[in-house]
Amino acid sequence: MKVKPACPLCQGKGVILDTDPCAPARVCACSLGTRGETAVHGIPARYREISMESFWEWWKRRFPDWQVLKELDEVNAQLENEVCREAIPTELQNKIAVILNKCAAKNETGGGWKSIRPAQEPNGFGALKTWILKDHKIVDLCWIDGAPGSGRSSLASAVLRAWCERFSRAGLFVSVRTFSQELKDTYYDTRNWQNTGFQSERDRMAPLQAAPCLVLDDFDRMDSDIRVVRAFAQLLDYRWGEQLPTIVTALKWAESLQADRETYSIMKLEDSSTLNRLSQARRVELVPTLSRLMRSI
Repeated sequence: MKVKPACPLCQGKGVILDTDPCAPARVCACSLGTRGETAVHGIPARYREISMESFWEWWKRRFPDWQVLKELDEVNAQLENEVCREAIPTELQNKIAVILNKCAAKNETGGGWKSIRPAQEPNGFGALKTWILKDHKIVDLCWIDGAPGSGRSSLASAVLRAWCERFSRAGLFVSVRTFSQELKDTYYDTRNWQNTGFQSERDRMAPLQAAPCLVLDDFDRMDSDIRVVRAFAQLLDYRWGEQLPTIVTALKWAESLQADRETYSIMKLEDSSTLNRLSQARRVELVPTLSRLMRSI
């Protein structure tokens, strides 16, 4: 088992020795990121078998071809009608035209479409798949948002598995809501006696820092305890500095959440750098691309 020689927790030993001689040693998190295997840790059983391909098949059943074709014909008719077209902002017209051109009518009379995928796939999905399978550029942060049941956790699991398989490195899936409570146990163990292993905040956060690729599921459901919030902000800072990819899921887009100071815990820090970094993440919105544009008409 390979470890990091400079690891501050184990000093290169690969295990953490407890000060209590009767307590067992713990495997250090630094070994997680250097095993050279495609192990994926923490994905709930419901999502373990999901791949990018199976997610796409599920998505097509959720937004069937007939529905997408109907929207394509409707929006195409609106752009061809001079009165309707004038009511649509120019910028929005251009975005819709790009989608229609990608779908490419089979003939000049509009008798069918060569491909409906550009209109059907989630907004940002194509760029995400390119990054996972082909692109060698580093993506520090990816943000997946959508309504309940839209497939956020499913897509995040599929992306994590695909990344691990491509780079032959390990990955970690963490439920922020659950992990927040575990972090609180380190602060209140004398009261509720949940932290039976007497792990510190540093011990808890170490696997998240070390993971070569990390999913933070339900980031907007983070506990409001300021110490928990600060720990996650420090985690994001560390991973950004080390250029380790992080995938975040939430109900809404980062900038939309910032308007809700009461429920979006990260706002408590008033840390403009962290907020700016989150709002510049590569976004995937789990709504069909064309449907998203049509909502603005």
